[in-house]
Amino acid sequence: AEGAVLTHGRAQGEGDAAFHLSMIHARIAAEARYDTMAVAAGGRLTRMEIHAALTGPKASCHMNTAQLAAGRALVDTTTALDHAAPDCASRQTCKTVLAGQSRGVFQGKILVRREAQKTDGYQMNQALLLSEDAEMDSKPQLEIYADDVKCSHGATIGALDADSLFYLRSRGVPADQARSMLVQAFLHEAFEGLEDETLREALTAAVDGWWARHGAAS
Repeated sequence: AEGAVLTHGRAQGEGDAAFHLSMIHARIAAEARYDTMAVAAGGRLTRMEIHAALTGPKASCHMNTAQLAAGRALVDTTTALDHAAPDCASRQTCKTVLAGQSRGVFQGKILVRREAQKTDGYQMNQALLLSEDAEMDSKPQLEIYADDVKCSHGATIGALDADSLFYLRSRGVPADQARSMLVQAFLHEAFEGLEDETLREALTAAVDGWWARHGAAS
């Protein structure tokens, strides 16, 4: 409905042998807002798909996800944002942490149709590899047919920052605790803008629970 606001949170923490497949389709009317926040922190194979269409002027959508994998697990976040009306805005942030021989995938597409002038779209995928055997595949996409837009995307993949680790260690923080602090800070950034405190705490608890189970072995 026009002017509606919905915040949708999901936390998946299934057993290490589970297969988890989920899909969301959202249509966002004029001046409405849809925010989806998700954590994938379990399972042998996890694939989360999110499809959103901004169908009315001044609609907006925020997609924030954190996906975590260890062992030989596979996590995949696939998003598609369809800007089909003018003056709409979208934000996508995907944070990935991989340990062991796990693999992560991010596929994100922003489509800006010819009639969607004044679009403001942003997409970022950041991955943290805790093992030399972990692998991340990132495929951000922009498909733009309008000529008056502001759109950007990016991706970063790397290990824990050595300077940050050194700084914490030099302040007397034990090595394991320093690693834990940096990983959790990296992941918690995905939910910093979430106004619902109860939902934010539930999502960060799912992240922290995964780290408690797998962090020491990474």
